[in-house]
Amino acid sequence: MIYGYHLIVCLLLIIFQTTLLAGGTAHLYDLMAPFVVYLGVCHRPRRAVPVLVLGGLAMDGISGGVFGVHLTAYLWMYVGVRWAIQFLHAGNLILLPLLVAAGVIFESLVVALSAVVLASAAWPVEAIFPIVSGQVLWGVVTGPFLMLFFIHGQKVVGQLRKSFYTEKGPLRTP
Repeated sequence: MIYGYHLIVCLLLIIFQTTLLAGGTAHLYDLMAPFVVYLGVCHRPRRAVPVLVLGGLAMDGISGGVFGVHLTAYLWMYVGVRWAIQFLHAGNLILLPLLVAAGVIFESLVVALSAVVLASAAWPVEAIFPIVSGQVLWGVVTGPFLMLFFIHGQKVVGQLRKSFYTEKGPLRTP
């Protein structure tokens, strides 16, 4: 049931980002970055890697960019978050924005540098800085709220699963 929750959240984030937010601002970050940080902080690889692979493949297919960039960025971001929480307290609300900011920086730089490498005309690397800094600012501001939303949704799904599998009496009441 938790896989279903993760896949639904992943697909909703991808659809929201690619349809509603596509034509707007250039400084909007990839909404999957806080989700990857959430998976890295709250879930073991057995639960997170299948969701990351499917989400990365879906994002690569929909984004129209270089195929495999998002998948690679998500997997390396997950590995980095798992490595970082060995040294940091995972439940600290002050460190969550820092982890989200680091994830947004990493993912934005990977996508931007892949665009620079594959560009047909010369593109100054200095042009990346204002875009990435805007994305990091948005990530620091909205990332912790998304993380809290994901954690709350996980708790709701856990309660639904528990109520679904509880022993019921003859009147179908627990």
